[in-house]
Amino acid sequence: MKNIKLLILIAALSFVGISCNDDLLNTKPLDKFSEEAVWNDINLAQGFIYNTYMSVIPELYVNPADPQSRFGGVGNDDYTDNVLIKRSNVVVRDLMDKFFDAGWAKSNAYYWWKSISPTKQNSFEAIRDCNLIIEKVAASTGIKESEKAGLIAQGKMLRALMYYSKARLFGKYVIVDHVLSEEDDFKLPRTNTIKETYDFIVKDLQEASLALPDKGAVAAGQLTKGAALAMLAEISLHGAAYIESGKTEYYQISKKASEDLIALGYTLDTDYEAMFNDYDHGLSTPEGILGLYKHINVTVGQQTMMQGLVPNMEPSATKGSPALVEQFVGWTEIWPSVSLVDDYLVVDADGEAKKWDQTSYYKTFKAQGGYVSEAIYKHRDKRFYASIVQDSTKFFNNLVTTRVGGNMHYLSSTKGFQYMTPSGYYMRKGIYEKIRFQSNLNTSYHQFITRLGRAYLNYAEVLLRLGNTSEAINYINKTRVAHGGLPELPTGLSASEAWKWYKIERRVELFFENDRYWSLLRWGMENGGNVIPEINDTQHQFMEISSDGRSFQLKELFQYKSLNEKKFTVKRYLFPVPEKERQQNENLDQNPGW
Repeated sequence: MKNIKLLILIAALSFVGISCNDDLLNTKPLDKFSEEAVWNDINLAQGFIYNTYMSVIPELYVNPADPQSRFGGVGNDDYTDNVLIKRSNVVVRDLMDKFFDAGWAKSNAYYWWKSISPTKQNSFEAIRDCNLIIEKVAASTGIKESEKAGLIAQGKMLRALMYYSKARLFGKYVIVDHVLSEEDDFKLPRTNTIKETYDFIVKDLQEASLALPDKGAVAAGQLTKGAALAMLAEISLHGAAYIESGKTEYYQISKKASEDLIALGYTLDTDYEAMFNDYDHGLSTPEGILGLYKHINVTVGQQTMMQGLVPNMEPSATKGSPALVEQFVGWTEIWPSVSLVDDYLVVDADGEAKKWDQTSYYKTFKAQGGYVSEAIYKHRDKRFYASIVQDSTKFFNNLVTTRVGGNMHYLSSTKGFQYMTPSGYYMRKGIYEKIRFQSNLNTSYHQFITRLGRAYLNYAEVLLRLGNTSEAINYINKTRVAHGGLPELPTGLSASEAWKWYKIERRVELFFENDRYWSLLRWGMENGGNVIPEINDTQHQFMEISSDGRSFQLKELFQYKSLNEKKFTVKRYLFPVPEKERQQNENLDQNPGW
């Protein structure tokens, strides 16, 4: 299959890649294998590797604003301009802006050590497991030489991904490239430069990509060449913004990895909504490259992002109309921002894609009146309808109205507005609507780490950096047309115009895929490391539509206003090295500004 299906199961050894007929598996409990047995049997070694997947892959969805990984990653766009948040149950020091700029971050070692994985390992334990894979497989006398390269490649890729999760937080990190023994010095320094950390990651991925199987030749649960190339392209692109030297070399690495990936034959999925909102479709999409898949046997709704996305409202608790036909039983923590919604373009009557307030539809509405839905919400980018719930649209089995007097307007709730939208919009992307969401109902769930649409945009970005604007626009157009249903951009645009449309395209294509924060940091570093306006913003709006649907106001946000006031300082391009770690290890230096 064309995607990687990482199924979070009770025991890692129950992955598809292990034969249930193996005599050894049938004669011993899964927790009673000796180290010698594990590293001399390919099935047991692969089982250990799958267990390491569970320690590493979830780290790629770590969000700096969500240290507890509440609801399995909800809020992966927190503290960007994509969303508004509510953190009623989290103390003030855990709010990212106050957490950083009040100085508490220096004493918190959460990200230095912590892994959010189901295995509950810390990060250095996961790195040790990667090193064990590489060393033990190489030394094995029971595993065939022809089988070793693929196993070692998985170990190297997993090690690279774990280090990337740390490099984008800390820049320089402690490199452990072998299994430490009692004789080793455990007070290891960070790398001398950020580039040294990224070089280590890049080398692992380059080597892994040579030995991993092609996308169509693997069982579910295995890393592939395509996954290694996609991550290599993105990591070298991101690293180029931070490294002290060698930027052009990193762009070329990203470019080549992108081209090698494209040559493998992945294709864009024309059903953007189903990719994210239907588990079965997400499993089989031709676009998927690396995914995190949770199995229905061991997952309930409250362990998925849906718990924090689905509203909380029952028919008896809203005075609004029309009456709800069924209750919403989520625990809403996050809502799309007006700013994000504005970037879903409208195809105007002349065939051009424009912001909604620049279209002929809106100008007619202003001059002649009419319905807000006709003026603003028609002819939108198709990803808008796949991602956003707006006024007067169906959500599960309910017709949802967010207008004044509507069933989901904040003043219609008889139990307070804490679960009502402060922006006028609700999330749709990442929610399965086929059956009513219940927190204790077993469900499968999936999230993409990377996919072809993301890879195309990474390639477009590196082409823009290298000055090949016309070819970059060709790749911007791929997702813009196939997923957005928008007209192509002309290839003769200036570089500045191409960048403007590229950033809009990346924002709406990768909304809620843990991209926005990192992209804003990358672009900020490329622009000189100054304050980033998008995450240094105290002005937020909400969309309020009149009860008759014929007028609207964009008002200043008042619900959760203080929680959404963003303050970005330049020291936040990197996390601080925790002071207590530096006190225990005098070889650790500190990041700038801390």
